[in-house]
Amino acid sequence: MASTSETFHDGSNGGDPIKKPEELHKNPQKEEENQNEKPQEEEQVENLLPVVTRHIPEDIAESILLLVPRCHYPKLSLFSRAFRRVITSPRLYQRRLELGLTEPVLYALIKFPLVSFNPSWFILNRNAPRKNSLRLSEISSVPPMSPTKPESAVVTIGYEMYVIGGCDESYQPTSNVFVIDCRFHKCCSLPGMQRARSSAAAGVIDRKIYVIGGCEQIDDNWIEVFDVDTGIWSSVAGPYDHNSSMERGGFLTYVVMQEKIYMLDPQCCLAYEPRQGTWQSWGLESPLKRYWHQSSCVVGDLLCSTDPWSVSRDLELMVYDPDELFWRPVSGVSGLPSLNYYHCQMANVGGKLVVLGYTFNPHRFKDVWCIEIVLKRLEGGEIQGTVSRWHVLRSMNATSIDLSRSVTF
Repeated sequence: MASTSETFHDGSNGGDPIKKPEELHKNPQKEEENQNEKPQEEEQVENLLPVVTRHIPEDIAESILLLVPRCHYPKLSLFSRAFRRVITSPRLYQRRLELGLTEPVLYALIKFPLVSFNPSWFILNRNAPRKNSLRLSEISSVPPMSPTKPESAVVTIGYEMYVIGGCDESYQPTSNVFVIDCRFHKCCSLPGMQRARSSAAAGVIDRKIYVIGGCEQIDDNWIEVFDVDTGIWSSVAGPYDHNSSMERGGFLTYVVMQEKIYMLDPQCCLAYEPRQGTWQSWGLESPLKRYWHQSSCVVGDLLCSTDPWSVSRDLELMVYDPDELFWRPVSGVSGLPSLNYYHCQMANVGGKLVVLGYTFNPHRFKDVWCIEIVLKRLEGGEIQGTVSRWHVLRSMNATSIDLSRSVTF
């Protein structure tokens, strides 16, 4: 297991005493971030460092940390050894779970092609003290937190993120699987699958990870399932009612709704119900296929998507109800910034729809925005959206937001 220490870039170089000068020099956003004003709450924290008592009993440190939003842990770990020991202990997070104090945390992969082939991991801090304050912080760890492979499947369970298959450096499918413990940013390899897979579909049902396709359907292991509690892979025997039309048997995207794994390929939409082993299929004329694309996500058993056919730069939000089998527009979402919404990333964060997107900027740096939307079903079936927060996170020379996933701890 590779253990990683957690520090954050938070928009002001030199604001983190842990960082070494040579590490700061490697930050591709250094010049841009130096122009940003240092957040007031960070100045207050750093000014306290010389006067805070270092000798704090660990039971008192734990009681304090239980009541503090997790986004402040990196700074608080500088206060004393007791804080550092408690923050790096699984006991703290178990106590948070027992007391119902867990928080949803959004992770995102953002690509900087001029700096590295691999994208960088960022975390969205949603609990900053100032009203409407959101911060996108780069995760800097040694050794680095592993990125996902191209065309890998990614699912989350609690505080863990599972990265399944994908392509290696030679762009060949792999059977590799690893898990990221997002509490401590530790990466651990898991037993590999029987088949190498790329662009597979995956979903979690009953603490089992079902992986479908991503390889040719020639054996009785086109579907494999990983039992999280036992750590064992097994095959789901065929014959299978449906196949993928894509090369290597992959899928464009996938989601879980109503305990079914929905898959999208260029020719049709599929749904697999693992408990009964049953399939459903919808062809090219299916309403489901009209708006569903890779940026879509599920919130409260509603598939949320932007309108890929829209010529407007405004957010045109659509939702699909699997019971009604058609899409509805979301009302009440207006007055938002003009972003590249088709290439945004959407995620369910604590029951809210969170949209990460960037501006249409022909120059090097783009503003990355976060929009939080609360969805509510009204009488008659209308879906209303209320924007609870929207905020520009930072400017960066990124070209794409490749992934966003929410974990809880």
